[in-house]
Amino acid sequence: LHTLSHLDHYLEEFERNATANGIHIHWAADAEEHNRTVLEIFRAHNVKVVTKGKSMLMDECGMREFLEAQGIEIYEADLGERIQQLDNQRPSHIVMPAIHKLRSDVASLFARTLGSDKDIDDPHYLNSVMRADMRKKYIKVDAGMSGVNFGIAETGGIVVCTNEGNADISANLPPLYVATMGLEKLLPR
Repeated sequence: LHTLSHLDHYLEEFERNATANGIHIHWAADAEEHNRTVLEIFRAHNVKVVTKGKSMLMDECGMREFLEAQGIEIYEADLGERIQQLDNQRPSHIVMPAIHKLRSDVASLFARTLGSDKDIDDPHYLNSVMRADMRKKYIKVDAGMSGVNFGIAETGGIVVCTNEGNADISANLPPLYVATMGLEKLLPR
């Protein structure tokens, strides 16, 4: 309640401190402006290939579909999101995007799309198949992007937490990183 009651102050403090840290801040009023802003950034940097860590905001804005329609290759870096992307489906759950799929479903999907053995549905094997495929993509991307768990007004920093490391790679390996954050993710300190 405190943060929401003083949101104007904290947003300005966050922008001021983030800018001092060398971060470029862009504001968007809606999904269309959000997507257009990201596209403008990518075009300014001649971005053709992107990896995307998990982001509910980007999913709500239809970012992947928007960028694909603009001719930008985009690869989901989160295992569940990648499963859904390979199956041309939207995430089915906010935390577990492919919770409705059986291991055998994923084994069949990976065999069809990534060339793995359709008879092996061991989770470790399936994860290694996806990891090997994504490693090839990570080395050729022009930009990475992810959501943000929270932003800190006091420091102008962002925090991104993952259990797979996909956002870490998307944020640190490519020459350009774009993070998107909803206003509700802001913390004073």
